[in-house]
Amino acid sequence: MCAGIVVLLLFQAAPQAVPSPAADELRRGKTSFDRGEYGRAIEILRPLLYPEIRLESEGQIVQAHRMLGVAELFQGHSDAAAQEFRRLLQLRPDYRFDPLLDPPQVVDLFNGVLRAHEAEVATLEARQREATLARQRDREECEKLRAGPTVIEKRFGRNSLAVNFVPFGAGQFQNGHRGKGWAFLAVQATLAAVSVAAFSANFTLYGSNPTRRCRVDLGATPCPPQDIDHTDENRSRWLLRTQVASGAAFFVAVAWGIADALYYFRPETPLALASAGQRTIPSSVPHLLPVLVGDALGPGLYFRF
Repeated sequence: MCAGIVVLLLFQAAPQAVPSPAADELRRGKTSFDRGEYGRAIEILRPLLYPEIRLESEGQIVQAHRMLGVAELFQGHSDAAAQEFRRLLQLRPDYRFDPLLDPPQVVDLFNGVLRAHEAEVATLEARQREATLARQRDREECEKLRAGPTVIEKRFGRNSLAVNFVPFGAGQFQNGHRGKGWAFLAVQATLAAVSVAAFSANFTLYGSNPTRRCRVDLGATPCPPQDIDHTDENRSRWLLRTQVASGAAFFVAVAWGIADALYYFRPETPLALASAGQRTIPSSVPHLLPVLVGDALGPGLYFRF
């Protein structure tokens, strides 16, 4: 015996909007208006507007005043038609009849009402524009409130005072002065290289005490002063002078770089923001990174140029 499961689906029809009697009357009035039964249209439309408005939307009210004004005009009631056109302009100051589609007598009467109440219509149009701008501002404010508060994020990198005392333009690169940083780097590196090269050449060629040769071979007899060769001694002396001069110039350039870096030092540097969760660090800022030396971990200074 097989067991079955019966599933009952119950559908409930969605409640339909019941048209209001005023909307039905408006449709009846429009039908009479379209057929050219203007008297009948007036009988139907006027109670929808007077003594009180029974219609729900502004569009329906505008449509009723338009049809009622045209119907009154074709029935020979020019004053009543002009009154309806004035009410129409009060609701829609920018409303106009189309000369190509609407009857000429309707366009003429409407334009006459427009000219007679030109100042009033201009005032209404100005108020309408102000109301439109106010609604637009309100929508923008509502969108801002829905979007949440505006957050302005600024990030700063903290600069190290000790970097200013590092040679080769480190302080200038930290301060963001890349041109001066490259200049100090080139000058100081050149002077240091010249001083080290002069010292190395002097020590390699002549040692700590340059030898003096004798121009003549006298055996064990001491060399006369006029025959002593001072060539190696003079060359060693010139290398020493070059070493000392370039070394002194190097330290002068280092002192100048330190003074410049301290003068323009700022404790914090603004950092550019990249995508969410990332940070772009200026390439001229030195970074302190751990360096592995053998089995020991020590601090290291990393430059990006």
